Amino acid sequence: MTSNFLPTTTAPAHRLALAAWLLVAAAGVQAADTSCISAGRLDAEGRWAPQFQGVRLLDEAGRALPTRTRADLSRVRGVELTQPALLSTCEGHRALTRGEDAAAAKAPVPAATPGRLVVEGVGFAKLQTSGELVELKVQVPADRVVMITR
Repeated sequence: MTSNFLPTTTAPAHRLALAAWLLVAAAGVQAADTSCISAGRLDAEGRWAPQFQGVRLLDEAGRALPTRTRADLSRVRGVELTQPALLSTCEGHRALTRGEDAAAAKAPVPAATPGRLVVEGVGFAKLQTSGELVELKVQVPADRVVMITR
């Protein structure tokens, strides 16, 4: 007797399908924990250079926050995303390591869907060239996490 729920396949195919599903589910769970999104970059003098499109910084009242310097970023309490934003591990104040020069194969990565999120903190990861990457530490509910191919 065969099941109407799953197509008849070999046992290894079942294991492979289950492993793929668990991998996607685990990525969603990890992204639901505290993650960071990149909001922009500061130049060597601590000025925006530039703020990323699709990321709007908000103050405590939920209003757009005009930001020109690193000091202004201390007032960020929320973020409004107008497009999906890649979720990453928070680097904090550590220097970023240089990536591979060769492009990696495209693969699904977790991203936060458009909308508003609460910002728990702001980090400034040192760039090797000069300046800093501005990271927003956010809590993203699992239902706001999608997998996109970059």
